Amino acid sequence: MKLIESIDIQPQTAKWLSDLDQKGLLEVDNSFQRNYVWTLNNQIKLIESILIGYPVPEIYLWNTGTDENTGDTKYSIIDGQQRCGAIFQYISNTYKLKASSLDNQGSKFSDIHDRFFKDLDVEDKKAIWSYVFSVRIVRNNVHRNDIVNMFLRLNSNNMTLNPQELRNAEFEGEFMNVSSQLAELPFWDQNLIFGIADRRRMRDVAFISTLLVFMKEGIQEDIGNTNLNKIYDLYNNEYPSKEEDISKFKLIISSVDDLIDGNSERRKILKRQVHFYTLFTTIFELTLDGEALNVMQMNNYRKFIDNYENDELIERYFPNILSEIYKYKSLSKEGTRQKSNRMERHNCLKKVFNYSSP
Repeated sequence: MKLIESIDIQPQTAKWLSDLDQKGLLEVDNSFQRNYVWTLNNQIKLIESILIGYPVPEIYLWNTGTDENTGDTKYSIIDGQQRCGAIFQYISNTYKLKASSLDNQGSKFSDIHDRFFKDLDVEDKKAIWSYVFSVRIVRNNVHRNDIVNMFLRLNSNNMTLNPQELRNAEFEGEFMNVSSQLAELPFWDQNLIFGIADRRRMRDVAFISTLLVFMKEGIQEDIGNTNLNKIYDLYNNEYPSKEEDISKFKLIISSVDDLIDGNSERRKILKRQVHFYTLFTTIFELTLDGEALNVMQMNNYRKFIDNYENDELIERYFPNILSEIYKYKSLSKEGTRQKSNRMERHNCLKKVFNYSSP
């Protein structure tokens, strides 16, 4: 049977969706989308469209089973998490319809601007509750693999989802779990390495994946999206030395934290992935024998990063490796994708760490 023949199209109101949510019968499968992606502006625009009476994209739900005792049927949101979340949060008065996000020439502007749900006129409240969505419900007998494939096809040409978010849906095994786990280390937020937008769009997990690829396959391994997908697939079911890699990863991050030492300027530089990636690979090699960075190495790196834009002091501190430092700075403008650049930056930074004053 074709998948389309196992999908029922039903008109359902916002009230029906809200009731499911309130009863705990509407689940968000985080293997499809880890984070709530929409901004407040997106949410307000959706509510405005509903109040004006414009159509919005259909919602896909998966029937995940009916409780034999209560008769309640649970659903998992395949596509439509942001739309549902925007409605549920507005109805619960979590945000108001800021005038700056509305069409000030729109027919409803004067009635709804700067209003929470509780402040709307009676008819506008009813309009939200009774708004009818086109809901496509995938039957319970459809396998999860088919659901994932459908989700990927729905979003493959949709700019809403980036490559990492699509990987998050396709791979739910060991490599994804480790990448996501390491993305939750307090270090990232404490040092402001990733912004809110990075978190929402899983760019943090994507970057951490490239660090794990280095640990597993070496600096020469391609870290483009096509190869990342292959790595995710390779270590999806089994991840050899997983615990060892997690432990080593945390030790390296601890060393980076020591080097930053709460310095805001160092954090700014290391927000750039090209610098963080090179620092990570260099510390990995320097501590491969189990020895921590020594005082000289830490001081050298701090002199380097603290005076990164000050050529006069760089020349004073590192007179014998200036060509390597200028090469590093030049290559750092080109990102982390090219293998030869990654390796040269790595070798340059290693010389900085191990520099001995003449």
